Amino acid sequence: MSKTLQASQVLLCLACGLMFSSRTCFALELSAFGGGEIDQHAQGFTFAGVDLGKSVTQNVVLGGRVIPNYLTYKFKAGDTLVRASSPGLYTLLGGKLRWGETSLGLFGGMEFRHTDLSPDVQRKVRGDTSSGMVQGELDSWLPSRTNLNAFINYSGTDNFLYQRARIKQQITNYGFQKPNTFNLGIEEIYGRNPDFHQIGFGLLGEVYNAPHSMGIALHGGYKHDSTFGNGEYFGIEIYKIF
Repeated sequence: MSKTLQASQVLLCLACGLMFSSRTCFALELSAFGGGEIDQHAQGFTFAGVDLGKSVTQNVVLGGRVIPNYLTYKFKAGDTLVRASSPGLYTLLGGKLRWGETSLGLFGGMEFRHTDLSPDVQRKVRGDTSSGMVQGELDSWLPSRTNLNAFINYSGTDNFLYQRARIKQQITNYGFQKPNTFNLGIEEIYGRNPDFHQIGFGLLGEVYNAPHSMGIALHGGYKHDSTFGNGEYFGIEIYKIF
């Protein structure tokens, strides 16, 4: 996977440049995150990543992300059910505009993936592949302590578009006098390429620990996809801000 290594080196070089090239007082921002999601048909996606950024003005943050991940899915080739396992790597560069507790981000980069199919059938996404990737995102906390969060991701690997939107409400610790804050919300997911589509709706619960700047969320619900029809999905996410 020499292309993956080269991309990681490029991102590391940019991160070092962000860290050392400026003598402004704006701080370096570092966060780590991970999680996974699986449905009742053993289709799933797990990931772990690092997000590194640096404020260049009060409202502009530049940075990058490295996200190793592992994807499993199934599809039908004629009457044959094919299982796919696909480790991958996202390398993204971009920036955010930030106003108070609202941010709008745009990132672009590459997706590197190795896909094994069982049984092995002829498909575009098979073996080693690489493609461009674009991701946009929005996050905003309203004065009512309601959070709006959405992102959309497009990958040239099989022209796959994935979108997720969430609304969550802080339900405890409004005065922020205790270490833990609980949030409850709803989510919507959507994904498609020329051969597949899915849509789902679910619930999520989240606890955020302020002293450690760390959160954990559980989510799950029902989705419909063009391979299996209706079914449940479940997931977990963890993040840490340094």
